[in-house]
Amino acid sequence: MKNRKIITIFAFLFLFCITVWSQSQVIEVPKDGDLLKVSFLDVGQGDAIYIEAPNGRQMIIDGGPSQSILRSLPEVMSFGDKTIDVIVITNPDLDHYSGFIPVLDNYSIGAVLEAGTSSDTSMYKVLQNKIKAEDVPHIVAFKGQRIVLDESKNIYFEILFPDRDVSGWSSNDGSLIGRLVYEDTTILFMGDSTKLAEGIVVSGSDISGTDILKVGHHGSSTSTGTALLEEARPKLAIISSGLNNRYGHPKKDVTDRLSNFGIPYLVTMYEGTINCESDGVEFVCE
Repeated sequence: MKNRKIITIFAFLFLFCITVWSQSQVIEVPKDGDLLKVSFLDVGQGDAIYIEAPNGRQMIIDGGPSQSILRSLPEVMSFGDKTIDVIVITNPDLDHYSGFIPVLDNYSIGAVLEAGTSSDTSMYKVLQNKIKAEDVPHIVAFKGQRIVLDESKNIYFEILFPDRDVSGWSSNDGSLIGRLVYEDTTILFMGDSTKLAEGIVVSGSDISGTDILKVGHHGSSTSTGTALLEEARPKLAIISSGLNNRYGHPKKDVTDRLSNFGIPYLVTMYEGTINCESDGVEFVCE
């Protein structure tokens, strides 16, 4: 690969190795079983998704709006486990990162991945200062990066967006979009992304054959456009939103659009935490 630049960062957490090169980044997460477990945590009006590979490696996508994530994690993690290999912050809105502040106080974190947008709020500064104080490797996401959770089973989380510098973008327009892959099964995570970013992903990535769509922005009308659904054709959509939230999420036009495409959907405010498992052939959720 041209202009290949390799930077290797070692963290103490079970020989956590991060390898970076131009336009493509692989994050190796070297820890058995056959099931990939994904839990869409019920944290109210916000996002928090816990992922555990068959080898025991874990990542969390977004931390929710409060310390409620600390009540949810022991329900899905092994008893006494106080390590998390990677946390991903899809955007710097409070309902996506706030819960990571107490998580950093209570768990050993291997690395942090962010989209590259930022916030001037005092709470976001607290988070950034805590990441620095804990000396956690901090990575700006870019299309082509992969977080390899289980090399032997080829389980990885791949960044689809941003594909450019989004430091000057709004938090939602620049929200991280990623895809979790285990053999023939995939989940598409949309963060708070708007139809602008959806269009970029549709035109620049093959997202056909998606098993589960994590609906963007809690079911807001800004997201989950027709073009995305036509390309992804997910078998199931999952929406994370809080009961009686002031935004009216999920919006009726979004749920109607899902229904028109014949896509069933589950909402955390009605179902509570939604647990899904994949054997590499299909996902089963309950």
